Amino acid sequence: MDKHGNPRDGRRRFLKTTGTLATVGLTGLAGCSSGNDQNGGQSSTTSSSSSKGASAGSSKLRKKYGLKKLDYKVEDQLNIFQWGDYWPDGTVQDFEKAYGVKVNVSNYASNEEMFNKLKAGGTSQYDLIFPSDYMINVLVKQGMIRKFDKQKIPNYSNLDKKFTDTPYDPNPGTYSAPYQWGTSGIGYNKQMLGGNVKIDSWDAMWNTKWKGQMTMLNDMRETIGAALKRLGYSLNTKDEKKINEAKQTLIKQKKLLKTYDSSNFTTNLINKQASPVHGWSGGVFQAYWETNKNGSSPIGYTVPKEGGVIWVDNGAVTKDANHPNAAYAFINYYLNAKIGARITNYTYYGSPNKAAEKNINKDILNNKSIYPDSKTMKKLEYIRNIGQATTKYNEAWTEIKNA
Repeated sequence: MDKHGNPRDGRRRFLKTTGTLATVGLTGLAGCSSGNDQNGGQSSTTSSSSSKGASAGSSKLRKKYGLKKLDYKVEDQLNIFQWGDYWPDGTVQDFEKAYGVKVNVSNYASNEEMFNKLKAGGTSQYDLIFPSDYMINVLVKQGMIRKFDKQKIPNYSNLDKKFTDTPYDPNPGTYSAPYQWGTSGIGYNKQMLGGNVKIDSWDAMWNTKWKGQMTMLNDMRETIGAALKRLGYSLNTKDEKKINEAKQTLIKQKKLLKTYDSSNFTTNLINKQASPVHGWSGGVFQAYWETNKNGSSPIGYTVPKEGGVIWVDNGAVTKDANHPNAAYAFINYYLNAKIGARITNYTYYGSPNKAAEKNINKDILNNKSIYPDSKTMKKLEYIRNIGQATTKYNEAWTEIKNA
């Protein structure tokens, strides 16, 4: 699908939301707030069938992308559980043809939905899943994903080291392989803000001048995290006083907001219904390209100077996968340099694949809002599993929403 010419509503809401896993009895684990996906919040299942004659795989297609023939036997089926709208057209189908594998794809709308489905029906339902960063830690503790056989993922070496040495999988490649990454920050439509304005701080979301037209993410950890960063604190703090301080500032802010919104901020930016908005980078860049005319767009995006969230979605193989080699083959496939670039050129999220950079569009690679400089990167934090402190966040969020 052409990134520049076809709207896709709210991509980022598919890619990561946060809330609580209390519904499955995991006290204190950070999880996901429910959000509506393109199917009304219900997971969907699709099947992508291999073409005739693809059972042995296509050496011609492998040659096209520089895909090496694997030195292990790959099963003829793969069951994937993933976020929606995840791949450029033809990506999954090309894998099927290249390796002779029939891929069945099921979608979920949040990490929580994915976790609950695996918990209820067992991990053998799917072979390959795509959890967001902190959820890797949760799945490991629950014994729901397996350690990688790294020899079966030779393209793992294509990854940038800063995306392999992470707090959610501290021993590189033990349980996860990064897929895409991005940030959360502030998106805005200049036409709603009186022309050329400079937004570089979370203070913008407390500016009374824009009362009634601002939105914050309907996401507990993201929004409380933004308030904490504005106050100069870590968004993973367990300090009750700091959490309460963030709560009070968000209660004061609420009268300035149009709403809390994780689903429509992209459309609202395009249609001049909301600005500025707290949002995810890819969703704002979708709005940017939808409004781009003759190389110019009124849409801007910034990671505030106080810092914000960095997130990474990852491939992981389930503990009881029936087709583990096919899962490894698919991970190795998306870690291929050409395939990795193809994905980023579609999603407008950052690629953790260092080898892919030579094939990534320059307007993406050189955009500091997509690839922040080192100074900005140092101010970004992963949302972490904060254990029992999640209860304090839940209580604060309830008070904020009911204020």
